[in-house]
Amino acid sequence: MLVVTPEPEDDIESQRAAVDRAFHDGWGSPQDGRPRVLSERAYAEARRVFDHGGGWTGVDPATAEAVRYGAQPGDPLPPLGPKPLIRDVTDTEVVIHGDGPERRVAVLFSYNHFPGVRFGHRFRLESAAENREPIWLMEEIETGALHRMMQDPPGADEAGVTWTTWGD
Repeated sequence: MLVVTPEPEDDIESQRAAVDRAFHDGWGSPQDGRPRVLSERAYAEARRVFDHGGGWTGVDPATAEAVRYGAQPGDPLPPLGPKPLIRDVTDTEVVIHGDGPERRVAVLFSYNHFPGVRFGHRFRLESAAENREPIWLMEEIETGALHRMMQDPPGADEAGVTWTTWGD
């Protein structure tokens, strides 16, 4: 995902705010917050999975749970909300970390697969000509970078943060 920031590169607070919005707003949809009803198709797909002992379904978890507990086609469903930017990442805090030329925008986060570990990732800033800040963290985490890193875990810093070991 690419976060575009209209501010110049040296305005690190604007870049921090752009990264913070990406993590806290997540992936939105035009359907977010709108009333929904259970369709015949979604009901049939969820029932198929439940009746055959499991499997993959394209219906959202709230719809599947509603069917599991007896919802019928036409019944109201809870509205959809934005999805987290990165699956299984919680408790994010976007900060400015370091001093001088090492000053970077960083995100501190928890990851469900490693309970009790507080991670940190410093973002490499692109040139002012590009006027963009890439967020490759999602791709790294979803392709297993944290799992690979934690096979031989780096030590946490004095604040208890385990910093990622790629892209810095």
